[in-house]
Amino acid sequence: MGGLAEYCVVPAHGLTILPNSLPYSESAILGCAVFTAYGAMAHAAQVRPGDSVAVIGIARAFGASDIIAVDVQDEKLEKAKTFGATATINSKIEDPIERIKLNEMQKFPTHDESATTKAFWLCLEITGGRGVDIAVEALGKPLTFSQCTQSVRDGGKAVMIGLAQAGAIGEIDINRLVRRKVQVIGSYGGRARQDLPKLVKLAESGIFNLADAVTRKYGFEEAGKAFQDLNQGKIVSRAVVEIV
Repeated sequence: MGGLAEYCVVPAHGLTILPNSLPYSESAILGCAVFTAYGAMAHAAQVRPGDSVAVIGIARAFGASDIIAVDVQDEKLEKAKTFGATATINSKIEDPIERIKLNEMQKFPTHDESATTKAFWLCLEITGGRGVDIAVEALGKPLTFSQCTQSVRDGGKAVMIGLAQAGAIGEIDINRLVRRKVQVIGSYGGRARQDLPKLVKLAESGIFNLADAVTRKYGFEEAGKAFQDLNQGKIVSRAVVEIV
């Protein structure tokens, strides 16, 4: 992470050759957003063909079947479909309570009307009440941490990649964790020496499109505005700050 520096020193094993076939600026996300997703899928979750995954993008490379995208903006959900999402949930406007059978609701009697909880019920409906094989929490919020663990099936994996404020605590239903054998796994990126060359090859193969993933570009002098737009949720997918 260069922190918007024009130059930075990195270990040689943290680099790989970028082929001319890939776009220069857009390829910046290979070392951050895509790298984080790949690490979660390949090493933490160990996704297998046929798994249902509540995360988008890189999951398709491992043969995931049901890929559920959750957001509160339709524009972002439409973008998610281009990256392989097989189902989308706008948790701000969809009311899953009316769509879930009573016997499924009784499995998890503690619920509220928050957008995150609505997404949880819809994940159950999409998977026939079973829950997903793998759920990924990317916001680093206590509420979404809890809902991530509740969204997985018996023996499922809840993978946490979102960083939180210092001291933030995530709660979990201990009885469900024990009885349902739910696995909670932390993931902090991939392995640069092994994974970065693989990501370049995946991008070259077309499994994901870097140019489509980056929807905004900012000049170096616009870096402050880029962070402001990000904080206000104005960026769909990814943005890059071009230093040169």
